[in-house]
Amino acid sequence: MKLLKFLISISPAAIAAAVAAGLVAGAANAYLLTLINGLVAPGPMPTVTVTQFVVTAVVVVVAGVASQLILLHLAQAAVYRLRARLSQRVLAAPLEHIERLGDHRLLATLTEDVRSLSMAVSGIPGLCIDLATIIGALTYLATVSGALFAVSVAGTLIGIACVETVLRRVRETYRRARELDDALIGSFQEVTHGIKELKLHRGRRADFLDHKLLGTAEDLRGKHVAAGTRFAGGQALGQVLQLGTMVLILFVLARALELPRETMIGYVLVTTFLSMPMQSLMHRIPDLLRGDVALAKIRGLDLSLETARDESALPYDDRPLSDGTVELRGVGYEYLPEPPPGHGPPGRPGPGGPGGPPPHPGPGLPPGPPPGVPHGFRLGPIDLTLRPGEVTFVVGGNGSGKSTLAKLLSGLYAPRIGELRIGGEVVGPQNTEWFRQHTTAVFSDFHLFDDYLGLAADDLDDRVRGLLHDLELAHAVTVQDGKLSTLALSTGQRKRLALLTALLEDRPVYLFDEWAADQDPRFRAVFYDRIIGDLRARGKTVVVITHDDRYFDRADQLVKLDFGQVVPASAAISRGVT
Repeated sequence: MKLLKFLISISPAAIAAAVAAGLVAGAANAYLLTLINGLVAPGPMPTVTVTQFVVTAVVVVVAGVASQLILLHLAQAAVYRLRARLSQRVLAAPLEHIERLGDHRLLATLTEDVRSLSMAVSGIPGLCIDLATIIGALTYLATVSGALFAVSVAGTLIGIACVETVLRRVRETYRRARELDDALIGSFQEVTHGIKELKLHRGRRADFLDHKLLGTAEDLRGKHVAAGTRFAGGQALGQVLQLGTMVLILFVLARALELPRETMIGYVLVTTFLSMPMQSLMHRIPDLLRGDVALAKIRGLDLSLETARDESALPYDDRPLSDGTVELRGVGYEYLPEPPPGHGPPGRPGPGGPGGPPPHPGPGLPPGPPPGVPHGFRLGPIDLTLRPGEVTFVVGGNGSGKSTLAKLLSGLYAPRIGELRIGGEVVGPQNTEWFRQHTTAVFSDFHLFDDYLGLAADDLDDRVRGLLHDLELAHAVTVQDGKLSTLALSTGQRKRLALLTALLEDRPVYLFDEWAADQDPRFRAVFYDRIIGDLRARGKTVVVITHDDRYFDRADQLVKLDFGQVVPASAAISRGVT
């Protein structure tokens, strides 16, 4: 079983200890059966003492609990390590790779699959105890009668073979159901992200509910019902074979071999004793099957993340930046299906090498660009210089490449061609992380954390309160011990909180992606005149992606993009730079 192999790979010593304790429990169970048989079998008074019975029962309980606890700790440690490894790899994978995977796939694996796997491995300790008990009982049956043992084992093996035939189809059904989980979580995301659009269009709302949300949920329900029905049929078949074996032994074999009454009492004891662990074992199988499917999904995502360039290995040093001049020299970027490992563009290293493209997306990863970007989109080549103390406005229509340029300027994307320099130093794998730590950005799809992670300082709360006052948020939000009181604000106010975080970071390079789009006209003027002016006065390198043509005269440089290419800007800039 894949789950057991997974646990063995984590700690073979712990598995060995658990198996040993389980075997002791099984042997003690078998001995307990002999004591019970000695008490109930006809004949002279038994020699079994209370002490023997109590000591044996204590061994059964202690060995069983020990095996269960060992496996419990091992199983939960395995799930924790899996969660930690997946989380680390998600954070270490290149941004484009994560965008290609899609939020719904990541969420489904990190939540549903890990939960299913956790439930499955949590049942393995009980499964091992049940197996040890079954082995011990069958061992005792072998001492009672070799013929009864042989027939019982043969009937059990035939039952297992028949049930396994059914379980193959159940596994396949669970695999198909798991694929529907991705689609269902994607639909749930659409509900939360598109609730306004759904409420405003009755037909769209009904169509979405019937075909996407409930349609997927209905398909998923059908798959689980089919799997449960097949498993119930397999379980019933196993019970029929078990009862058939019992009928064969009680009504045919016992008479044909003229087995003594004591032997038959021992057989009845064994079958009665086995009924509980056998039922428990059968009830655990669906969780184990779902866990097996979940483990395959997790490994698929893990492999996909593993084949991506590991950014956690990027070197980093905390040396200061002496010159915040950012230069693009022939920089270009193209969203294309990624080449297989070791096959980078001509004249460039393969995946993981300096400046090379990300590796093959791996199992289940959709080819091409992230959602919202047309296939074959190409940015550049671009030549551009951004200087400290200057403000550059980037303008252009939707799909012109502004967001892609922002990701290049912040170090989140690596150029496919050309060079990105900061302070005259070429940015590559050897210093990408260092470059990122000198850049702060507020993207159009920004995310807010409710506490200021990584910004611990004795005066943090006082600094935040001062900025809350400056950004006119003090009436709506308070801060205590670096944690904000609420994030339930308007979009414009939330953007101001994102700006607050950027100002706290106080880095040499600032990038704002459509920041002013959700601000009222008065605060929009505050942003362009006071906040941007202050950053310029402090010698920051500032890039603003904007459509606010009435403020173009505040820029030192205007860059216009059209279908990924820099074109002459139509607006006149008062400072004479275009």
